[in-house]
Amino acid sequence: MNREPATSEDLGAGVSLDALFASNARARPDAIAIADPADREHFTDGKARRMTYAQLNEEVERLARHLRMFEMPPESVVAVQLPNIVENVVTLLAILRAGLVAAPVPMLWRRADLTEALMRIEPKALITLAHLGGEKPAEIACGAAIDLFSLSFPCSFGTPVPDGMIPLEDAGVEDEPVEFRASPANAMAIATFDATRDGFFPVGRSHAQWLAAGLATLLEGKIEPSDTIVSTIPPASLAGISSSLIPWLLCGGTLELVHGFSAASLSAAAGSGKIHLVAPATVAADAARACKRPFRSCIAVHRSPQSLSLDFSGIAAEMFVDLTVFGEVGVIALRREDARRSRSIPLGAVTAPSGAAGAPVVIDTRIGADGILSLSGAMIPRRQFSPEPGAPQLETDRDNYVKTGFKCEYRMGKLLIEPSPAGIANVGGIRYGIDDLNRRIARCVDGVAVDAVSDELLGQRLRLVAESVMAAQALADAGHSALVVEAVETRVPKRRTG
Repeated sequence: MNREPATSEDLGAGVSLDALFASNARARPDAIAIADPADREHFTDGKARRMTYAQLNEEVERLARHLRMFEMPPESVVAVQLPNIVENVVTLLAILRAGLVAAPVPMLWRRADLTEALMRIEPKALITLAHLGGEKPAEIACGAAIDLFSLSFPCSFGTPVPDGMIPLEDAGVEDEPVEFRASPANAMAIATFDATRDGFFPVGRSHAQWLAAGLATLLEGKIEPSDTIVSTIPPASLAGISSSLIPWLLCGGTLELVHGFSAASLSAAAGSGKIHLVAPATVAADAARACKRPFRSCIAVHRSPQSLSLDFSGIAAEMFVDLTVFGEVGVIALRREDARRSRSIPLGAVTAPSGAAGAPVVIDTRIGADGILSLSGAMIPRRQFSPEPGAPQLETDRDNYVKTGFKCEYRMGKLLIEPSPAGIANVGGIRYGIDDLNRRIARCVDGVAVDAVSDELLGQRLRLVAESVMAAQALADAGHSALVVEAVETRVPKRRTG
């Protein structure tokens, strides 16, 4: 008989994410808390930093004071568009310490995506950086701010900061001390973005729900106090936050950040002690080889159940954890018994750690009457932003199970799940609604058909067939991302004969 899933309050124990971090900072002030990618200077401003808990806490406090100077109402939303660098984690924690809600977005989004998604959460502020490689995210954010009437405080790290942006390099240096009050565990903490076929929508989670989402990763990977987590996935989604940020907060160890999959950066990140590697399943083997050392665990993030068939026997690790992510709805962590094959996702209760007698049920799976996989449990979001009529949002099944959009069936004792929900393109973890993308593209160029095709590395990629050779430029001018612009293929007209 299955037990009832634990609630977020059961697992969160009344602790906010910032309170957990502050506790770590008090307990281990001189221990290394976080480290930048070793190759940081190659893609953005500033030298790579290794910061103790005391130093990191000071940075968080300084930025939180600066945000409070904006006098935003409590639980106002602050959008964050930053790569996998120290400032990203500082910003998320500072937003929470200031009593606000963080809304991280993918770095690959450009003005068109930013405007379409952020209008649904009406952020008061947006924090980004001056440049990333050849891109200038701060300038893109300025353009989005023109479209978003709620966005009063566009901010940027790095230099030069374009006109209209608030510089954050010396944020809060002269600020007077401010007393902060810890947020309750059931308050909304971080909202991430998902998509239906009709467009983007925000998924908000409380502190307790986020802790429940990361607890399974921590326990399945046997991540212990003072361990090191090497993460190649930025904290901009359920996948990134539950696989590394939350386990790091729970264990009080070291978080080593890696931007992209630079071999040099990966090798530098894997220092001494017990190391846990977090990487997309499709590149986990390459990432492990680049680190050139054995791991305590390899935590492979699966954006699609299709990649669960991968063989990890070539990776030098004591254990392997498959972290299967269903959009922004839920994540299931299961430790492999054999490096060559994954375990089947259970139908029903999943405990943390999985299969342990008396362990709490963190997530529960069910097949709905429509054949769609639905999830319930402590990590599953309940509270929604108030959408305008007809806007995309989470769908609930009976008994408040939340639909994932993945069709599935139970056959021969196994839960079989389709690779992707209908009408959704999942490109390296960034999800697009095909119908929504078709509508938005049609506003700036005619005769473009959008489709998603299989890709061995990314899972899927976009394919846009256009009539005009100018279609790609038109989409770039309209502020669409490189994922869209670079997917354009011009249809070659048939040559007449005779």
